[in-house]
Amino acid sequence: MLFAPSTIATIIGLFIGIVSPIRKIMIGDSAPLRVIESSASLLGEATVPSMTLIVGANLLRGLKTSGVGLWVVIGVQFVLLIQYALPSAMTIGTITQLFEVGESECSVIMLWNYALASVSLTLWSTYFMWLVS
Repeated sequence: MLFAPSTIATIIGLFIGIVSPIRKIMIGDSAPLRVIESSASLLGEATVPSMTLIVGANLLRGLKTSGVGLWVVIGVQFVLLIQYALPSAMTIGTITQLFEVGESECSVIMLWNYALASVSLTLWSTYFMWLVS
């Protein structure tokens, strides 16, 4: 338990932060190895949505095994199913702002994404209701 991946990452991060020459090489706008820090930051930002999916899946598994009412399990499944039918505007907007290119193309993509979301939400809901019935 002492050498779990999160513990090792914390020790490495403390070492990089404490040792001044290493920190100057890796952290900052003019650092030669700033790509490592920016890549780690980008991966770190992806953990929140990933953890949301993992918690939702574990909640659903726990609900199924605990004997909770069938309609509660169906409701949780419906929420998880709808999540993938919604537009991905946050992801697209974040990527264009991060790289500072393609912002006009992004607006066109988001327009069509939201325009077609009504169709995809209707189809996903119909499919789910067909599965449940």
